[in-house]
Amino acid sequence: MRAPARLLLHAAATEQPPPPAPVVDSDMVVILASFLCALVCVLGLALVSRCAYCRLHSSSSGDNNNEQLPPKAKGLKKKVIDALPTVAFAAPPCSASASECAICLAEFAEGDALRVLPRCAHAFHAACVDAWLRTRATCPSCRATILESRREPAGACGRCGGQQQVAAAGAGDGHTTFLP
Repeated sequence: MRAPARLLLHAAATEQPPPPAPVVDSDMVVILASFLCALVCVLGLALVSRCAYCRLHSSSSGDNNNEQLPPKAKGLKKKVIDALPTVAFAAPPCSASASECAICLAEFAEGDALRVLPRCAHAFHAACVDAWLRTRATCPSCRATILESRREPAGACGRCGGQQQVAAAGAGDGHTTFLP
């Protein structure tokens, strides 16, 4: 028993103490942190200036090409909306034509009041398209502007350019009938 204890004491005495930890100068830490912050600020300013430069040149290039985007369409006034033609729906003899409102997706019923847009001749429930036209001045289907332009004839579809038929069958009650 004495021998193992002597070995432990001898081994403990021969071990060398660990070297002291390096001393960190607090001034050096402050200087390095300042340089790091300055680097981040310079990189951020460089990115912001690059973005501003690209944006400036991209907007001025449109002026050089004389390409101007049309102004964003706003909604129509109630007086203009009320002036749009309203017709009563009559079921067509064949079921191949469009017989649902593209806004509410409900089927047109016999006698429903439909509003026909003058430029593209698309028809919608009057209440649905009135709400749409208060916020936008375009057709919900083809995005054609509601007011007629002099370049395209009335009744031309904005998407395909074809003529859509709107026939008036006088019923004597002041309403016309929509026949697709």
